[in-house]
Amino acid sequence: MALKLVLVSLALVACAQARMFTLYRPADLQPAATHHHQGYDHHHHISEDEHVDYYAYPKYVFKYGVNDFHTGDIKTHHESRDGDVVKGQYTVVEPDGSIRTVDYTADKHNGFNAVVHKTAPISQHEAAHLH
Repeated sequence: MALKLVLVSLALVACAQARMFTLYRPADLQPAATHHHQGYDHHHHISEDEHVDYYAYPKYVFKYGVNDFHTGDIKTHHESRDGDVVKGQYTVVEPDGSIRTVDYTADKHNGFNAVVHKTAPISQHEAAHLH
């Protein structure tokens, strides 16, 4: 649940920053005013009605992990994005010792798809044989 909260929070912050950028972008990124001179206009000027996309091509990779044996919080997450395609995986050690692994992809053709795998926890009997 905490991982979902973190992911939603990060998404909201990213959306807010993107919105603030479009509202307060530097003057050199503002659309140029349309100036008409007699004769031919050799430069294309952007009118106020014309849409211009100021966003950069979305491409990133991130990875993080938590390994806190004191609290039992053990998890990893990595994700990559190239344009409209997102791929990632996260793992969480559940309170019973099992490991939940989620592999996910998202794109504009297939939407969001996730495959969840869960490994069984190791019993005390199995753990005794490992030592």
